[in-house]
Amino acid sequence: MGGGILPRLPCKVENGELILPDFNVEDGEYYFELKPTGVRSAQQNNYYWKIVDLLAEELGYTNREMHITIKNHFSIESTKILEKKEFGDFIERLIRWSAIELNVVIPDPE
Repeated sequence: MGGGILPRLPCKVENGELILPDFNVEDGEYYFELKPTGVRSAQQNNYYWKIVDLLAEELGYTNREMHITIKNHFSIESTKILEKKEFGDFIERLIRWSAIELNVVIPDPE
């Protein structure tokens, strides 16, 4: 990875052992911070995929294509690492984009 800001790195702790994915960075000194992710809730996840399904159907995409299109549009590498508040903000932006740019109204969660 070149200069600039490094992306957040998802990791796990199992039985007290920190498990990091493989990654490459340039030699140097780095600051490592470990904090709980507070990842999105199951309700947020379900609502997001209902939005993806609705948009895919309306626009003629597969669910996977729609998910990739959404990530590309919002410059999000992965939705899996978004914290609850970040994911909530992302869904709000997605709903606005859907209404304004795609003319698709997203219903409120049930």
